Amino acid sequence: MSLAALPSELLFQILEIISQSAPDDIEDIGRACRRVRLVATPLIKEHRKHLREFTKLHVNNAGAGKVFFEICRRPWVALYPRSLEVVTSKHLRTLDRAKTKKHVNLIQEFKAARDTVTTEQLESTIQSTGLIPSQEMHVWVRAIDYGDEDYLFALLLATLPSLERFTIEMDGEKMEQVKDMVRAIRREWPSRQTLPNLRTVRVEERAQPNNSDLEMFPLFAAIPGIEKMHGKSLTGMYRECYRDGWLSYPGASNSITYISLESCGMSVEGLESLMKALRNLKHFRYVFHRANWGLHAVGALLKNAHSTLETLELSTGSGSSRYMGSLRQFSALKHVTVDADMLINKGKMQRFVDLMPASLETCTIAGNVMTKNMQELFLADLFRPSFYFPYLKSIFAEDSWGKRNIGQDRLKFQKEFHKQQTTWMARYR
Repeated sequence: MSLAALPSELLFQILEIISQSAPDDIEDIGRACRRVRLVATPLIKEHRKHLREFTKLHVNNAGAGKVFFEICRRPWVALYPRSLEVVTSKHLRTLDRAKTKKHVNLIQEFKAARDTVTTEQLESTIQSTGLIPSQEMHVWVRAIDYGDEDYLFALLLATLPSLERFTIEMDGEKMEQVKDMVRAIRREWPSRQTLPNLRTVRVEERAQPNNSDLEMFPLFAAIPGIEKMHGKSLTGMYRECYRDGWLSYPGASNSITYISLESCGMSVEGLESLMKALRNLKHFRYVFHRANWGLHAVGALLKNAHSTLETLELSTGSGSSRYMGSLRQFSALKHVTVDADMLINKGKMQRFVDLMPASLETCTIAGNVMTKNMQELFLADLFRPSFYFPYLKSIFAEDSWGKRNIGQDRLKFQKEFHKQQTTWMARYR
């Protein structure tokens, strides 16, 4: 019997089953035939509405509650979100008391969404995560009814299997339940495969940088499958990494290929502990702002990426930094951006050939301390054929006057130099 010949009642039952499966199947079933298309039209419209509403989520605690209650009513909604951005607020930590007109509206919206879900549905969804002990069920239910953002954000993480990108913007508040959920996900990952598609995580402190939650970054970095990690303004525990167990931390997931840390006051020991498991790192970016502190011995810090690292960006932000050391051991390094003061060791600018690898293609030197004499000293070896960089295309200097190519003439000279006869070259050695 053809699909078009089925009774309408049976078609509706089939579509009801399909509507609770993978969202992408709804579009496909509508293409089966004209009759099925007519029957499936309401589901297709609802599917497209969910795509617009749930694919990219930007929520506070009230918004997270509404999304979670929708998942409790219709579990297949959890399959839609691909990107989740949660924003904490010290003024809206819980929805217990009305403080402003906007706060009153949030409370009303949250309570209206909560009334659409029974306690049994709520407990069933919490239990389905498999990450919350049964003896703690009443604690979670009470916290959700209270509108606690920490619990709501933690539950969203555990109930979105298609999530690919996660961003958490903190406002000086410690997200203890989120951190506990991340630990549980990492612990149960081999058996439950929670967050199997998560690839990019961004942890950012929006306010009160002296009270930021530095531990959040390494916890997310340890989730299997993560490829890109971004951290910004995580400076509150600059001198307290030891207390939070960084040095005994198991390290980041070996699937990470990109790490960006901006204005992050992390100790070098903490970074070494975080990155000791990396084997596939290709891009490392670090911008720090602490005066008289900075990365040094970069080669030792990124020792597991000597054969994989392709792009390196280092900046002092403000203040001064330490000598970064040689990059000669990075055999795959193609693009380098570094502050000029990181090239100075004991008051002297180091030679280009002693710092940069033969695989280098582009190099950008930033900062106003790069004088004309330092440029000449740094680039002098490019005249020498014995120190030829076969893939080097450009060398830029970037300061308050802009960005300019400072190696163009030397590279052109070197290229012509190698075309000449050996006897001619010998006069210029």
